Parts: sequence; structure tokens; C-alpha cells
Amino acid sequence: MPSKNAGRKNILVNDEVLGLPPEGLALEDGARVFVAGRSFVQMTLAELALPGAEMIWTDFRQSASLSALHATLQAAGGLDRLILAADGARSEAVFSLMCAVLTFRPALRRRKGARIQLVLEAGQAVDSLVQFLRRVEQTLVRDGIAVELRIRERGMVRVVA
Repeated sequence: MPSKNAGRKNILVNDEVLGLPPEGLALEDGARVFVAGRSFVQMTLAELALPGAEMIWTDFRQSASLSALHATLQAAGGLDRLILAADGARSEAVFSLMCAVLTFRPALRRRKGARIQLVLEAGQAVDSLVQFLRRVEQTLVRDGIAVELRIRERGMVRVVA
């Protein structure tokens, strides 16, 4: 008997994404959405904003927490989209996004046409993320994973890659 989730797209967003304008989220109808984060306020708002989404308490700064989330996503059949947001002025937050990209790469490889969307507020740590993406770009392309980086500057969004 086929799973009720067979054929559905799996999307993971972090709790920071919920602070973006609605067009930044643009989730496909019928998708299975996972919201991961550690902010009580953001996760509570996520339950209200995304009815039916699965809330997974995760600390993106902790490798054990990321590994547990990855295992959950693999068990769900992999990921079609990874949407992460962070404040580009906070080096720790940007480094956490880099770790998440590497951690979830196997889950993204399982699905054709997988995409990573990163949205950052402008800040001094953005250049580090750009350099990181340049270094892993060929690996992601070979795996069939597209990457988009958006940098928000004073309410504006600039698409970089």
C-alpha cells in the first residue's frame, strides 16, 4: 500500500524563514513541510502560519541536532527544497547555514530537481557564505542540486546566485 506522502514534495524551512515576506516562502500546494528551529516564539508562530507543517525542535548550531533532523528527513524520503534564512551580520548563524547545507546534502541528492534557497540579511558574514557556496558549487551541481542565494538589503532583495 503506497504511503500517504508518496509523490509529495518535502520542504524544510528554518524558523527564521517565517520572518520573510510571503513571496520569499512560496511553498508548493500539497507539499509536506518541516519547520526546524529552537525559538519558542517562531515555532509557535509557525504552527499558526503553516497549518499541517511538522515542527521539529532543532538547534542548527549543534551537529547532533542537525544529524537527528537529517535522519528524520531521510526517513521521510529525502528533501526537494531546503529554505534557510539568517542574519548575515551574525557569523555563527551563517556558519550554521553552511553546516546545514553539508548535512542535508544526502537528503537533497535523493530527489531530482532539489533546490537550496538561502536568504540572508546583509552583513559582514555574507562574504564567507558566498565563498563557501563557490567551493561546493560543482559538487552540488553534480548532485543535481540548484542553489539560490538572496541577500536582503534594507527591505530589498538582491538575487546573487
